[in-house]
Amino acid sequence: MTTLAWQKRPTEDLAHLAWCILVAVGLARQEGKALSALQTHMFIMQWLLTAQKHKLFSRTLAQDIIWLQEQGKRYGVSARLYSKVEYIWFASSGELTQQSTLFRFTYMIDTLRTMGWIDWLMSAMEWEDKVKLAGDVCAIYTPKDELHQVFTDKGELIRPMELRLTGDISGIPALLAQCHLTAERLEDDEGYAVFRLLPEPFREYPQTQT
Repeated sequence: MTTLAWQKRPTEDLAHLAWCILVAVGLARQEGKALSALQTHMFIMQWLLTAQKHKLFSRTLAQDIIWLQEQGKRYGVSARLYSKVEYIWFASSGELTQQSTLFRFTYMIDTLRTMGWIDWLMSAMEWEDKVKLAGDVCAIYTPKDELHQVFTDKGELIRPMELRLTGDISGIPALLAQCHLTAERLEDDEGYAVFRLLPEPFREYPQTQT
């Protein structure tokens, strides 16, 4: 199982790299290219190869370019390189802080999935029974029924929401910080690591009546 190894850091150079890729894809689409997911994937992979070959960016970005290439080679179209680059742009430029909590939470989940994590939306019964995958599998478990209760239509978190995780969680605090999500670590519960996602700023909200 792939372990989360969050290496991205907010810098002007990284934001510039991401912006260049997004602009290149945008121009390609205007020309009728990179319209499908596969075409977009192939375009970005070729763009990265060209940038690497001609040394278009500073050496400080070499690891980032290689990382994107490795993700593309390993996961193919499912690597969702465009989404990754878009996320890097948001995180590096500071634009991510302007997005809703739901938007940032979704980016965190998407990042984990592309790192090989399993995203399990649990039913109320599964949550109550504390069902989990066998073995030391890297997975994040979200209470499906709570999502519509704790997030508003605008994506604002109005009540705390618990998340359960299994596997290697060493990179989770850094990822939460990178996504500008406020969360607190709770005591482990029957083999789960537990984090509580908090509204920003945190306020106590009354329980929704069911």
